[in-house]
Order: sequence, then C-alpha cells, then structure tokens
Amino acid sequence: MMKSYRKLAVVVGAMALLSGAPHAFAEETAQMVQEAVSPALSYAYESTAYGYRIMCPKQPAFVIPAVELDGHEGEVLIFENEDYYIKHAWIIHVNAFSEDSVPNLNAISPEESVELLKGIMDSNGYEGIMLINLTEDNKAIFATTAKEIEIDEDGDGTPDATARADSQMAVLFFRSTNGSRYGLELIDNPELRDASVAAFLSGARSMQAVP
Repeated sequence: MMKSYRKLAVVVGAMALLSGAPHAFAEETAQMVQEAVSPALSYAYESTAYGYRIMCPKQPAFVIPAVELDGHEGEVLIFENEDYYIKHAWIIHVNAFSEDSVPNLNAISPEESVELLKGIMDSNGYEGIMLINLTEDNKAIFATTAKEIEIDEDGDGTPDATARADSQMAVLFFRSTNGSRYGLELIDNPELRDASVAAFLSGARSMQAVP
C-alpha cells in the first residue's frame, strides 16, 4: 500500500515545485474563503507522533506518514479513497517552513505582505494566494494550486510548455499560538468543493498543541 502512495507523491510533489504564472483569486473565491462559515466538525484527531489535535469532519479512514506521500514530515489524514486513489484528505506538515523564511504574519505591514505573497507566488505553482484571518488574532497564507502550470523544460528561464493538473489543492501556512510552523494541504478530488474548503479552514482554526 505504501508503494502505491509513493507514486502519488510524484504528482503532489511536482505540484509544489513547478513554477506558474501569478493569477489573483477571483473576487467570489476570495470572499468565500474570508467569509466561510465554520461547519460543525465531529471528530477530534490527536497525533501522538507530532503532538497536535485537530477537529475533522469525520474519523479518518487511514492515517499515513506524510513522508510516504510527499517526502515531508507530518501525517496524511485520509477521509475518502478508492483503493489507492485519494479522494478527500488533509495533509498536515509540521516544521513546514524555516523560522526565517516566513515573517510574523500578524505583524507585517500591508506592503510587506504584498511582497511576501508575490515572492511565494513567483516560486510555486499557485493559481491564487492571499493573507487571511485564520482566527481573530492569527493570520495564515492561503493558496490554491494552478490547473495549468507553465514549465521551463530547457532551463533557460522562459516557460516553453504547459502542463494541466488533474485536480487542485488548497494550502495553508501558519504558526500556532505556541510557535509551531504548520503547512496544511487539502486534497479534494476531482474538484475542490466550497464545503470541503470551509471544513479545511475550520479544522485549521481548531489546531492546538497537546502534551
């Protein structure tokens, strides 16, 4: 089973590394994210390996190490799958970014946030990216991966091919109140649903450290 999940890692990892042209979120998408009503989440998942608790829409059918999927530290909470095809899952990355690579999102100026998001957008395959109020006193970076990604095949710095992804992912980067650096990713195949994004954001808001 793990070998087949490793095959999926090739696709997930490529989505995170390919460079795409920057695009702003459509107004309705940005509004949906900012104003998403937190749905009721019924299952509390507690990670003994990484010391966090997160509310989930239901009990995960499987939990596998993230390293088996994308090579990074953390866990994958799989809610729905068909054999080895993941239909709905949350990837929880711990130590998702270095301390110096992302400033305090709650303290940066609007001008600094624009530069930060532009830099992230320019170096990742994202269709849209923005700074959101994850909670009343904690901000997060929210983005979605692009459906079409421009690829520099010969390394000359100029895109010369376009790859089309089968699906999109939503991603979040934030620090918890105790300073943990989290990166969360939503897998929702075949299409990202508003309800899934709302539950994903609600789950992120619920994250807390446990002894």
